[in-house]
Amino acid sequence: MALNEKPDVTIYVCRNSFPQEGRLPRQWEQDGVRVRVKEIPCSGKLDVQYVFHAIEGGSSGICVVTCPEGECRLAEGNYRSEIRIRTVRRLLEEIGLEPERAELLRSSPKDTPEQFVRTIREVVGRFAALGRSAVCASA
Repeated sequence: MALNEKPDVTIYVCRNSFPQEGRLPRQWEQDGVRVRVKEIPCSGKLDVQYVFHAIEGGSSGICVVTCPEGECRLAEGNYRSEIRIRTVRRLLEEIGLEPERAELLRSSPKDTPEQFVRTIREVVGRFAALGRSAVCASA
């Protein structure tokens, strides 16, 4: 995928949720969709407007990877992130898009890198099964 191409799936990953010694490629293609990974300092810093900006920019699916419940290093980041994804899902439904296009995933640094990658790829597979969003089709 060229760096200037718009991704079909955007994954925001809290840097504290990566398994030890584990990393994802910044971008790849899977099941016919382009995937871009953006590392963020804390999932709680990701605001609803940024998620919708990604959707408006062409992403058919958004996944936010947080620390496990109750294990956020910044106190409440994963809790805030969960509330925001619920809000995004509700708003997606209100505008006629599938709420499944926004997903929250909890990951622990204690997970193996293989588990982490497998789980991320499963999420991408679910987004691929949904197909392109109506926003992308109209752009």
